[in-house]
Amino acid sequence: MKTKTEMLENGNLKVTVPIDLRVRNGGKTLAVDGEAPEDTGRKAFLLAVARGRAWQRLVDEGRVRDIHALAKAIGRDHSYVSRIMRLATLAPAVIERVIASQELPPGLNASRARKSVPLLWKEQLREFLGE
Repeated sequence: MKTKTEMLENGNLKVTVPIDLRVRNGGKTLAVDGEAPEDTGRKAFLLAVARGRAWQRLVDEGRVRDIHALAKAIGRDHSYVSRIMRLATLAPAVIERVIASQELPPGLNASRARKSVPLLWKEQLREFLGE
């Protein structure tokens, strides 16, 4: 069934939109007319990785003194900044998989990856990609 619009006798418009509630990457999305919206979880994850790498570069190059100074400069809490910066240590294979696929691997999302990231890439592959 497609989206349908009809004029009612009282002059109002009645719009019927078929939707499906889908569970995806631990969250729920609405699919309208059978098409799911863009994968915002994947985009949020890649954006968080990019931010983490950029912020880590600022610290590494000495452009900011430490995480506390960076957090103050960008108007964020230092704990948030440090969690995002952990994503800079993700294995290239994990990031490549996210870029190449249309969805995040099961169990991997920005909030999950911010909690704790194993230091060894081999452990990251096992935990996030099941390899």
